[in-house]
Amino acid sequence: MAPLPPVSRRGFLAGAATVLATGRLPLPAVAAAAAPGSFVSRPDLHPPAVAVNVRAPGVADGYILIAPFKITGTATTAYGALIVDDAGEPVWFKPEAKVTAMNLRVQRYRGERVLTWYEGDVLGGYGGEFVIADSAYRELHRVRAGRGQHGDLHEFLITSRGTALITIYALVPADLTSVGGSSNGKLTEGVIQEIDIATGKVLYEWHGAEQIGLDESVFPSVKNDVADYFHLNSVGVDDDGNLLVSARHTSAIYKVDRRTGAILWRLGGKRSDFTILPGAEFAFQHDVRRHADGTITIFDNNAAAPTATTPARPIRIALDMTAMTARLVGEFRLPQPRVAWAMGNLQQLPDGGAFVGWGTAGAYTEFAPDGSVRYDASLADGAVTYRAFRAPWVGRPAEPPAVVVRHGASGATAYVSWNGATEVARWRADVGPHRDVLRPVVTVRRAGFETAVHLGRRKGVVALTALDAAGRELGSSLPRRL
Repeated sequence: MAPLPPVSRRGFLAGAATVLATGRLPLPAVAAAAAPGSFVSRPDLHPPAVAVNVRAPGVADGYILIAPFKITGTATTAYGALIVDDAGEPVWFKPEAKVTAMNLRVQRYRGERVLTWYEGDVLGGYGGEFVIADSAYRELHRVRAGRGQHGDLHEFLITSRGTALITIYALVPADLTSVGGSSNGKLTEGVIQEIDIATGKVLYEWHGAEQIGLDESVFPSVKNDVADYFHLNSVGVDDDGNLLVSARHTSAIYKVDRRTGAILWRLGGKRSDFTILPGAEFAFQHDVRRHADGTITIFDNNAAAPTATTPARPIRIALDMTAMTARLVGEFRLPQPRVAWAMGNLQQLPDGGAFVGWGTAGAYTEFAPDGSVRYDASLADGAVTYRAFRAPWVGRPAEPPAVVVRHGASGATAYVSWNGATEVARWRADVGPHRDVLRPVVTVRRAGFETAVHLGRRKGVVALTALDAAGRELGSSLPRRL
């Protein structure tokens, strides 16, 4: 991201005219679209459609990881954990029915790339578990909160220690008369646990209500005599090993001593230890991360309700620890701003670009280092995703490819897919009188998640073999009768 001159919040929110002053062209309506999942070989998979709005040269390596769901009133409709390619085509989909998947991403555990995600409640209970899966999509660990607590969707971060930092929402007694509740009400406090993944042992626990009072809240959100005054939504490890904690409902970032739990400093909110210079203001933020150059990235939602009209801002700030000031050093802008009143993230890419998930806007964007848009896509049917990531991933599923044979006027067609396989370049059809005597008859290029292979009037049985770009066999389906 190229450094931008500081701008005032009023200047940024003046509307599209200010944003378009950058000279960038508006996003096209739709450049390409992937149809909702309806696969002959996998009729059980129905991922949402993805519309690709911008696809320019030079995008970063890797696939896109999201976990789509829909919010309707006080209920959610789950899709599941989803990896897609740049065309919006599914690569891997794990559907969910009884729980909601959230925060799908690639992390490292014991030196290997793994997939991680949350499974559980989203609205109300905030109770669930965290899954770690290997490149074959086999579950390695299911991490649970300890000490009688229940894990919360907002964070699951694997550390270099082989531990996981997780968030928890817990209720504690409180006097809520100052915010319209009773003297016997409850606070929803943010709790952080650090858990040894191998043993499940709780190594560290931090309680927000012991350090941060109700008076710091800018949005106490009292319902049924419970005040969600804090709303913990991200935990990161700072460059000195202490923790950076983001709280949406105090509009503040806290540096927490990892040993004692004490607040080392506050950034933003009612009790900021820093003077926030014009343009670096933020509110109701998500996904606060420190980077190697010392800067901090923030997804500034700048909104807290579905009726909001102020655009979200993915920003980068620098802290002067001597002058105790926070200064805007960069901002990723869309030609047509998006409102994201909840959720969202900003992932720094290796080349200095960024991948931004727009939360409740149901979209994600990749920015080049100079701030230009090189990729943009949207989820269909009102689906949203808590976060969105781009990351290299090699999937080698443990299960075999799925094949269904259909017959028509011109003969048989085999429909083949391999959920999660990332190295398939071609499909080879092997046909014979029975499963022990098969020979290659046709090879076709992979055509998205599912490929149709026309076999004509051939009889006997068929098996489909996946080939990589060098022609090496990756795996074969079970034989199917023609």
